[in-house]
Amino acid sequence: MSAPPLRHDTTAAPILIALVGAALLTAMDAVLKGLSTRYPTVDLVLTRYLAGALFILPLALVMRVPRPGPAMLRAHMVRTAIVVVTSFLFYFSLSRLALIESVVFTYLAPVFMALLGRAILGEKVSAATLLAIAVCFGGVLVIAVGKGLGAGGFRAEAVGVAAALGSAFTYALAMVLLRARSGADPVVGIVALQSVLAITYMGPVSLAIGAPAILVDSEWQALLLIGLLGSAGQLAYATAFTRAPAAKIGTVEYTSFLFAVALGYFFFAEVPTPSALAGGGLIMAGSLILLLGRKS
Repeated sequence: MSAPPLRHDTTAAPILIALVGAALLTAMDAVLKGLSTRYPTVDLVLTRYLAGALFILPLALVMRVPRPGPAMLRAHMVRTAIVVVTSFLFYFSLSRLALIESVVFTYLAPVFMALLGRAILGEKVSAATLLAIAVCFGGVLVIAVGKGLGAGGFRAEAVGVAAALGSAFTYALAMVLLRARSGADPVVGIVALQSVLAITYMGPVSLAIGAPAILVDSEWQALLLIGLLGSAGQLAYATAFTRAPAAKIGTVEYTSFLFAVALGYFFFAEVPTPSALAGGGLIMAGSLILLLGRKS
């Protein structure tokens, strides 16, 4: 059975939907950051997907999403394991870095996608890709120097930077693997299955080395908000990607930079440093070079 043709909505609707998705997911990150310094990361990962399941599973039942077949289950078992690692690394970085810095490092994902596309799918690495890699690497160095690289003060936050970079890489790997299932699986079904698998993976780990019951008992309101924001944000992005080309929607993700600056300032009194703004600008510029190069 062939995949349905992709829609190319030329109106502003997909952009507006993607903007809503970016705002919702950045707001979820802000709530998670508020919890990240008080609770183990393994508990945050588990409860994030538990909360999400409370919203996405009823929706899947109402929409009568078909049960996943063996091929879908096998594919998403591997992909969800990588998604869980991505969540763990990103949430850990939130406990060590300012919100804007953790968010900015995720913008390296398109560059990693290009490299992984070459390694896994045999896609050609263009001159635009090489330029984008160089510009983004420069942005990472600017942020690292601003945090004390070479001045004896970087080691305290080096683990947070490494976690943020790792999350960008594993996110890119998860998206490359998802591309292989493009058009084959329903969006709501993917999100629902991902939640169930993530709970299955993280449940034993969290119960063994964490204390998820304490987190649920103390922060159930925040967890419900996380579940609502995360599920709604994922569905908004997925809807936007089904209505317009990925290159067009992908650029909208950079608006999360503005949302992260605003949320970091108002809720955590974080004032972006010059190095964070300059490095973030370079990383965004490099990713845009990559996106524009793919469209040409």
